[in-house]
Amino acid sequence: MTAPTGEVLFGDRLPTVSDIAAIAEGARVALDADARERISASRAVVERAIESGEPVYGLNRRLGAGRDDAVSADELAAFQRRTIANHRGGIGEPLSEVEARAVVATRLAGFTRGGAGVRPALADAYVALLNAGVTPWIPSRGSVGAADLTALAEVAAVVTGTGTVLRSGAEVPAARALAEAGLEPIELAPHEALAALSANALSVGVGALAAVAARKLAEAADLVVALSLEAVGAAGPAGNLSPYSREVADARGGAGQTASAQAIRAALDGSGLHAPDRAVSVQDPLAFRTAPQLHGAFREAVARLRTELEVELAARSENPVVDLPSDRLVSGGNFQALPLALALENLRLALAHVAEASERRTAALSLALASARREGRTRIPGLLLYAAADAVAEVRQLAPPATLGSSTLSGVEDHATYAPLALRLLQRAVARTTEVVSIEALHAADLLGVLDARPAGAGTARLADALAEAFADPVDGRSAAALVAEASHLLTA
Repeated sequence: MTAPTGEVLFGDRLPTVSDIAAIAEGARVALDADARERISASRAVVERAIESGEPVYGLNRRLGAGRDDAVSADELAAFQRRTIANHRGGIGEPLSEVEARAVVATRLAGFTRGGAGVRPALADAYVALLNAGVTPWIPSRGSVGAADLTALAEVAAVVTGTGTVLRSGAEVPAARALAEAGLEPIELAPHEALAALSANALSVGVGALAAVAARKLAEAADLVVALSLEAVGAAGPAGNLSPYSREVADARGGAGQTASAQAIRAALDGSGLHAPDRAVSVQDPLAFRTAPQLHGAFREAVARLRTELEVELAARSENPVVDLPSDRLVSGGNFQALPLALALENLRLALAHVAEASERRTAALSLALASARREGRTRIPGLLLYAAADAVAEVRQLAPPATLGSSTLSGVEDHATYAPLALRLLQRAVARTTEVVSIEALHAADLLGVLDARPAGAGTARLADALAEAFADPVDGRSAAALVAEASHLLTA
């Protein structure tokens, strides 16, 4: 759906994780005729419900525990304003501008699916925010994952001119930011306040960015394993390539393991590790020889997350949801995205195994560097291994489930998924695991440098050269944190 011009077009085709990531990074957005027709048809159902006087939650009936209390016709406009104001209860550091754009894009995508019942004018207001670079200030905490109400209230507050905009890390009043961008605030029509809030756009939008980052990490982890094999193979009779063979992958099957083993083999294509007369141990430690199994599970967890995200992007998650075939507003619970929340949980658990094995490979590399370290010939601090161990300990602590923290918020709102918490923990786990894998890469590159050995593998040679450039600047005076950050960027850019 992303056009060559860098514009994402929402229309008849289903939105994807790639669409949300592209918009988050700055792509423009547009709605095609199919999307506009679906939005208009959806709104027409709401207008008929208003005319009929049929009791509808959030339209002419109040919210939560007041679900059966009527909202009078002359109160509908004020009810929209109060609904948004009452839901602006989020706290904590704001989302980054990229993350906030992902949230707006995801809610806009939801409008186009036809379940929200908003006017085309409200959808256009969200398009205008994105294309004008007006980014809502969105708090990172406050949603329990039964629709990301507090986050989406801030987006609605901006389009109505009452919220706050995030600009270069500073907060700017929405009314001023809209005026400077040549945009007009919009008045919400009946039902639009609840429709703007009734979705998991934070969990889905920011989750899409986390899925992209995790996919890059999965690819980087395989490449680093290949580089570590080159390093231990140059240092002694290690680096047995049998565990990465097609035969072993085919013996078990599984898309993730097959893909991981293939990636490691591709990175080592042309490597000296393939030399038939090379002395090599019959088996390396488990952290090396089970990498395809561990990384395969990680890859499959990433794929599952992406699948669940795209289910949510295609969904009509609102409550009540507009059902166009029956021409009705129907109350339901599609906002309770437990499959997505469980996918976020599963990925954190997979990351813990990946991080643990990476740290163990780093320990083996560090041991091989011991004599050179005593002689002052290494380029990284010996205790960088401790930093990896510290990061792994944190990833382990992040792995247990967050979704079982459900609490009763009212007599009727008595369960929640806590998907946003599961997502925040995942983001930390991805960041820490990226550091661990980067530390492994630095140790492998340092060992190869000490041995004056340049890998000949198709992928490992390129990675070794890139890391050599990171080492080219004098290491003295550079912090280990700077080295790890640079390695992380090289691996996941």
